[in-house]
Amino acid sequence: MPAPAPHVTLTFFRFPWGERRWAMAQMHRMQAPLRQVDGLQFFKLLGTGGGSGYSFWPDLGTWAVLGAWREEQAAVAFHAAHPAHRAYLDHAQEAFTLHLRPFQSRGAWSGANPFASGAAAEGLPLAVLTRATIKPGYTLPFWWRVGRVARSLEGRDGLLFTKGVGERPWVEQATFSVWRSQQDMHAFAHARGSMHAEAIARTRQGAGFREELYARFSVLHTTGSWHGHDPIARARG
Repeated sequence: MPAPAPHVTLTFFRFPWGERRWAMAQMHRMQAPLRQVDGLQFFKLLGTGGGSGYSFWPDLGTWAVLGAWREEQAAVAFHAAHPAHRAYLDHAQEAFTLHLRPFQSRGAWSGANPFASGAAAEGLPLAVLTRATIKPGYTLPFWWRVGRVARSLEGRDGLLFTKGVGERPWVEQATFSVWRSQQDMHAFAHARGSMHAEAIARTRQGAGFREELYARFSVLHTTGSWHGHDPIARARG
């Protein structure tokens, strides 16, 4: 595994009905081309959950690609012209890419921590990613708690964007959210009696994860749109 990457991208693609089979097939077919991309140190092809992403049922119209890069220039070049990215754009009806600078990361993903740690950028929105491999006996209790957390997120002040993603349905899951500020995120995550705090405490107490990772990022910039607009732009403007 190379050194932890200082630049991360996460792209969400929305596909029309006629392209969903193509999108699903890329979970296997795109693995080899992405391994050859210069500067791409770590990547994951991800499905998403229904609604805001935290439904037990998948969203077959939305897929995502996460990349950890040796440098920002390599990421920009890939998204500008690489055939693998262009293939997704040719089939998708919409794409939204977040360029992220990791500043805190602990745990492991596929046996290693792919994200660098450093200083947070002041004044930029905060992105948070948590992921885990769920032990089989904890799948149903985990999803019951996830549903409660998702409901507690609805209309939350300071939440700009959120979507649940995963490598394999129900057992390898991640949550991704973007907040106006660290203060907004902390107010949600650590509020007394919050569903989020309860879910974390109960899952760790039960040792229900085989592997987990928690990372924070500064949102440097975005490209594209999500349902017709950039949900992060209002935090910058």
